[in-house]
Amino acid sequence: MSDAFHNYEQTVGKAHIDRLKQEAAIAAAIKTKRQQQGLSQQALADAIGKPKSTIGRIEAGITVPQLSTLLAIASVLQTTFSIGASSDTNDKITR
Repeated sequence: MSDAFHNYEQTVGKAHIDRLKQEAAIAAAIKTKRQQQGLSQQALADAIGKPKSTIGRIEAGITVPQLSTLLAIASVLQTTFSIGASSDTNDKITR
């Protein structure tokens, strides 16, 4: 791991880094599935009633979709999204 990345992780915390990785994975999965189905960003946007820019921002990792948007995308792409933890995190929720 580079020193810069290590310093950033120390500053913001591992949980934040893990969340960013999960968000990036969701964005990549949406883009891949959309492309596999031969849909343009515009076609997906039209199907869920959102502007094309919303799909672009989601796929670029600029914004995280609201749950309702994510569910609409999953429905159009005929897929599901799983919520889970990686093997290096525990299942405890702390307050």
